[in-house]
Amino acid sequence: MWDKSIRLERTRCAGAEIFAAMSRRPVALVLTGFIAFLAAVVPAQAENFKTPSQCVAGKRVTDMLNRNGTVIELNQTTMCRVRFDDGKTENLLFWMLHPAGGSRETNDKLVPGKYECFAGGRYTFMDMYITGPHTYRAAGMSGTFVVLPSRQIIFQSGSLKPYHAKLLAGPTIGLNQNGSSFYATTCELKK
Repeated sequence: MWDKSIRLERTRCAGAEIFAAMSRRPVALVLTGFIAFLAAVVPAQAENFKTPSQCVAGKRVTDMLNRNGTVIELNQTTMCRVRFDDGKTENLLFWMLHPAGGSRETNDKLVPGKYECFAGGRYTFMDMYITGPHTYRAAGMSGTFVVLPSRQIIFQSGSLKPYHAKLLAGPTIGLNQNGSSFYATTCELKK
């Protein structure tokens, strides 16, 4: 039954074929759907927790839906148990939270270096190189870009000109073709 409902979509990104496939397990399907729903409803924000160790009991947090609460515990190594101000308790992945009262916006800068691109958690065999403050190279072509105060990246020329992008934490570059807040392809600085 699940095989018939799962659909593979192809996205072409700078000459690299990227295949995104959902797991055949119902739990993974539901979790993936929930994350996609959040991505569609909530604009991409970056300065969420970066490690599970940031989920400390007693810490005040805000989730991706702007609900405030207090961390009760870290369980299953990546899940933060949070009691929200309305009394409800939920388990959330650590990266869905940020400190209450703090900004979720990243303070990371787009620095020169090699950025490896991934889709669906898998390496796409596409690398992007930031070569200067406003220049890059990808798919054998050089181009220029600007980063706006909103963290949006505008590729003014080169192979990535048709794509929409945003600077995320890491620093990481989120790429998509439709300008939505969901970035199926991310290019991470290789450290």
